[in-house]
Order: sequence, then structure tokens, then C-alpha cells
Amino acid sequence: MTKSLTRVCAFLAILSVLSVSGWAAKKTLTPELVTSEQQIVPLAISRVRWRPGSEQISYIRHRDEDDSLWIYDVATRQKRRVDVSSTAGVDLDSYRWSPKGDRILFEGGGNLWLFDLASGKTRRLTGGAQKAEEPTFSPTGDRVAFVRQNNLFTLSLQTGKITQLTSDGTPLILNGKLDWVYKEELADRATGRAYEWSPNGKEIAYLRLNDTPVPEYPLVHFLSTHVKFSLQRFPQPGDPNPHATFHVVSVSTRERHDWVPPRNSLPIEYFGPSFSWTPDSKAIAFLTLNRDQTEMAVHLWNADSGSNRVLLVEKDPYWINSLYPPGFLGDGRFLWLSERDGWLHLYLYSRQGTLLRKLTSGNWMLDHPLFSSLPMFQYGGDSGWVYFLSTKPDPRQRQIYRVRLDGSHFERLSKEPGTHTLLLSPDGRFYVETFSDYKTPPITRLFKSDGAFVATLDKPENHLHDYALGQTEFVTVTAPDGTKLYARLVKPPDFDPHKKYPVIVNVYGGPEVQIVQDAWGVTSLQDQLFAEHGFLLWSLDNRGSWGRGHAWETTIFEHLGRQELSDQMAGVNYLKSLPYVDSNRMGIWGWSYGGFMTLYTLTHAPRVFKCGAAGGPVTDWRFYDSIYTERYMRTPKVNPEGYQESSPLDAAGNLRAKLLLMHGVDDDNVHLQNTINFIEALIRDGKSYQLYLQPGEKHGFVGYSARLYLVDRLLKFFEDNLQPESK
Repeated sequence: MTKSLTRVCAFLAILSVLSVSGWAAKKTLTPELVTSEQQIVPLAISRVRWRPGSEQISYIRHRDEDDSLWIYDVATRQKRRVDVSSTAGVDLDSYRWSPKGDRILFEGGGNLWLFDLASGKTRRLTGGAQKAEEPTFSPTGDRVAFVRQNNLFTLSLQTGKITQLTSDGTPLILNGKLDWVYKEELADRATGRAYEWSPNGKEIAYLRLNDTPVPEYPLVHFLSTHVKFSLQRFPQPGDPNPHATFHVVSVSTRERHDWVPPRNSLPIEYFGPSFSWTPDSKAIAFLTLNRDQTEMAVHLWNADSGSNRVLLVEKDPYWINSLYPPGFLGDGRFLWLSERDGWLHLYLYSRQGTLLRKLTSGNWMLDHPLFSSLPMFQYGGDSGWVYFLSTKPDPRQRQIYRVRLDGSHFERLSKEPGTHTLLLSPDGRFYVETFSDYKTPPITRLFKSDGAFVATLDKPENHLHDYALGQTEFVTVTAPDGTKLYARLVKPPDFDPHKKYPVIVNVYGGPEVQIVQDAWGVTSLQDQLFAEHGFLLWSLDNRGSWGRGHAWETTIFEHLGRQELSDQMAGVNYLKSLPYVDSNRMGIWGWSYGGFMTLYTLTHAPRVFKCGAAGGPVTDWRFYDSIYTERYMRTPKVNPEGYQESSPLDAAGNLRAKLLLMHGVDDDNVHLQNTINFIEALIRDGKSYQLYLQPGEKHGFVGYSARLYLVDRLLKFFEDNLQPESK
């Protein structure tokens, strides 16, 4: 009995040690948990908006597939649920407030729905087989505009009468709506809308896109007994683009005014997808671009009088990033974003187009969340303050700043290191902020306009502490020319510096994207799963990526892949210098541009990685769309050597690593053509490969089973290829 007691005490002592070390009660991650990660980290509130005419905040809460709309009152600190769930087919995420804040517009089932807060009743506004899309309230709140069958319509909320404003819409002629390439490459992807009400609600300015000259691209859909076939208008480099024109139509008379380019205007290939009216409703400002996207003009057009002048012109030898229209103030002056000094900064202009002053400056830039509908800057009512997010003081963070219109009192409002977002109240007295860092899931909070904390709106309880997670470290790597590159390293939860570990490099590398940020999700639960299985995870932002100024980007001009690979190799050399890295067991993977970079690396530095997985990869830039590709590469006719050098397809014979190719069969962005051609080249050169095709999915997999299979397949691929050699 004494021996048994001794054993029990020894066992309890071991448990105590394990518990103290944090391992005893820790759970392990699984592909299933990673795929449905909200079981560990519940979704934060979304679609946060200020209710017009009040100091109230609305948002969508997601809980156990029960989405709900809530309103939070700033004065009372109380919240209440808005019950619209009884209306079948309503998409809560689509909600839009009326200008008075008394009604809410929804989409759902191809129709429009109007919810009245006073009565709690919902009525359907549209019906029929034709889908109503891209709806907006008029500024006066008495009408709703929408697009149906590529024509613009308005609907009177008092009488229910629908008025058709355009009549030439067809599958190839789009009025007030963006086509695929405009939405993907010129807009922010948050909306496909291409029209704007005048402030007095009497006119609508809109873009008309004619896709007739654009070549057809066939898409085949296999998941049916009789295979379906559709045609996408998809311009590839050098192809004809959509023909765009600009118009204003009267809501009452349906009279249309057509903008005519002034004599000696800059060459016009594209129109900016967003535009802005002057506060007095007398003129509309819009942008035009040449095909190379190096020259942009800001036009101010009075459709009624025919007055038409150029407010300002931007030129850049490489390409122009910012396509935000002028932000007009009440007195006619406007705020303007420009990278003319190499960094995206804010400028103030007179109503005549004369530069008054530069409001921000320095080796940092304004920014907003990727694919977000939030504006790049927000003006605080009549307060004289402009609010924005910036990369100052660290490009891996996003901090909230403000400055006065006279250029004084530049100040930071956000406190913690990490990533913040900003939504200013219409009167400029408060703002809503969502904060996260690499170890903290999003927290939504309310502040006064001077940065004083008011309340926490949302802080979902997570279960991260239940799991043994790896440690994330931010690393600075020095390239051979002295350039500082930012990277991220994740170590296994039971990391032992005396062991040798295999490394998985996750790469993106392309323009407009930054993957090394101090934000939640930079180390994903998938990364943690792989770390739990004994891998080191590594990512590095090379030159050409976002967040560090225009000169940082333009080193990739006309030669995609070359500079990116050089910087990625600097990261690899750093990894090889670490005593716990097994340089013989290194793998690489990426999706989209990251898929391109994976294949470019495996074919242009073929002895570095033992294996690689490329998802949705561009294998030759002649296959991708015109607007994106020509921005960085020009056309194949102008830059044939650059296209050849940037092509993994042309270098497929150099492949030495084990390769997994992954692609969505229904991908309408990076078409399956890319992977099929690469396979043909591999077979021609006698190279082996693995292939994973996902039927029914597009560029990003959204189905649970597809995402689960992808995680499982990637984990198995790297375990099979990066484990120690058998003795």
C-alpha cells in the first residue's frame, strides 16, 4: 500500500509539473477545427455602420449560423436586436440605412425588401424573375435605385412605381454596374455598383460598359448530367478592353447627358469605377486613365450646362495605384490622395483645382483594409479634422491618425501596437475601431473623436487557451543590398532549439498585398496545425508587396518574379543560418500570385526546396487579365522578354522538387488553363507531379468539404515529403 501511494504521489507530481508547463490539459488542433475555426475563435461582429440621424451603431452578429442585426445606443450604452428574421430570403449582410435612419433596405432572393423600424414590418419592393441588384437609397430617402438586367431603375417608396432610366442594357452592355475585369482590377471588390446619386436626388451619374469587343473565355461546369457551358468576357494582355462611357440621367425626365472628352485630352482607356458629386449637385468629378495606367485626369463635368474641365492630372512612369475620386467638402474644396512623392498622402485643393496644402507627409502611407468598403479618409463633420489609417510608425501596423485641414495638429489616436480600423460618426464626435494583433482576435470598441475610450462593443470569448499553440516571431532580414525585409516565423509549441526542423515557406509576393502584419490571422490556425505537426512556418514580404511605398513596389516592373525571388532567397539564407533549421527539408507553397511565386521559385531556383504546392497559379502572364497584368508588365508585344523571363511555363523543364498542383475547376479569375498548360509542359519534359482539382469551386474555395480536403491534402503532402529520410 505504501508503494502504491508513492506511485500515486509521483504520478500526481508529474501531472502537476505538466499542468504548470501548460501541457496537461491542452487540446490538439485538427483539420476539421481549422476549417471551421469559429469553434475556437467566434466570428467578430461585422457590417458596422452608424445609423443616420442618431448616435447609434448597427452591426451583424454571427452566432451558430444565427445571424442577427443589432443596434447599440451610444448615450445609454444599451443594445437591442432588430427582428427581421421572420422575412424569408432577406440577406442581413446586405442591409443599408435610409438617409433618415428610419428604414432599412435589404436584398434577398433576387428581390429588394424594406424594413420599417417603427412598425417592425417588412415589405417586398420588387418581384419577378429578373434580379434586382446594387440598390441604394436616394439622398432624400424617397426612392431606391437599382440595376436589373444591366439597366438602371428607380422605385418610388411612396407609390411603389418603378421607372426605367436606361433601356440599352444587355448581357454585354452594363449600365451602372461593373463587369468582371473592372470590378476585379479597378474597384475595391466591395461593390459592383457603378452609379452615384446627386446630393439633391434629382440625377444619377453612371458608367456604361460595353463588353462586346472583349474576347470570350469559355467556362465549363461539370457537376451536372448535361455539362453546362458559359462564356465570360475576359480580356487578356493586349486584347481589346471594355469600351467605357460616362453619363448623367435625370430621375424625373429620364433625359440622358453623354460626356464627350475635351479636345487634346489625355488618352482614355479606362474610367475610374468611383466618382463624386460636388455638394451643390451641379457637377460630377470622375477619373480617366490611359491603357498603361501611367496618366490619370480628374474631370469636373456639369451635365446640364455642358461645362467640362480637368481639375488636375497625375502622372507616374510605372503605374498609378490610387483611383479614389475627390472628396468634396461643404465649401467645394476637396481632399485628394496621391503617391506623387512616392508615398500615398493627403492633399487639399481649392474648388478650382489649385493645390492649397499637403496635409500629410513622410516615409509612410495612408491605407485601409484590403477589399474594404471603408473610405481611405474620413472627414469629421464641420470639426476641421480628417481621420485616416496609416503605416506610421511601423508598416506592419495600421494606426489611427488625424490632422486638421490647415495642416496642424497631426496626431495619433490609437494606442496599442497592432492593426486598427476606423469608422467615424457622421457628426465627427465618435469613431468605432476594430483592433487586433497577431495574438489577439478582433475587438470592436467605441471612442470619442479625440481617442478617449467609451465602450467595448464586441469582444468574443475564444478558446485559444485550450490549445498548445506555436510561438510567432517577427523577424527582420537584410537583403544583399542592405534592404530590410520583414518576415514571420512560427515555431512548434514544443519547440526544442537543439533539434532540426523542416520548414514550410508560405509565399504571396505580389502587388497590393502584405502578408506580414501585426494583425489577427497573420498566423492562421492552419499554420498552427502545421506547427503542431513539427514544422517551422515562414513568410516574408518581398519588394513589390504592399505597405512600404511606391518605390518598394516598382522594382518588379516588367519582370514579375525576379526581384521577388531574390528577396525570398534572402529569407531562405537567413533560415539556413539558424541552427535548428534543416535546410534539406524545406518546402514552399502559395495561392494565386503565391502559386505563381511557388512555381517561379521551383523552376528558377530548382535546388532550394525539396517540395512545393501551387494553388490557383498563374503559369504564364499572357493567360491573366489585361488590366492587372499590363499595369506591371505592359503588353506581350511591348515587353516580350519580360513575359518570357516571368513565365514558370517556359521554365517547367527545370523542376526538380516534388510538386502538388491545386486548382478550382470553376475558377473564373486564374483560369484552369494555367495549370493545364503547366501539366502539358511537365509531361513534355518528363517531370512528375501530383494534381488536385476541386470541382465546383472558383479561385478561393468556400465550401466546407473543399476547404477541409485542402488543409488535409496540404498537411499530408508536406508530411510525406519533408520528414527525415528513413535509415
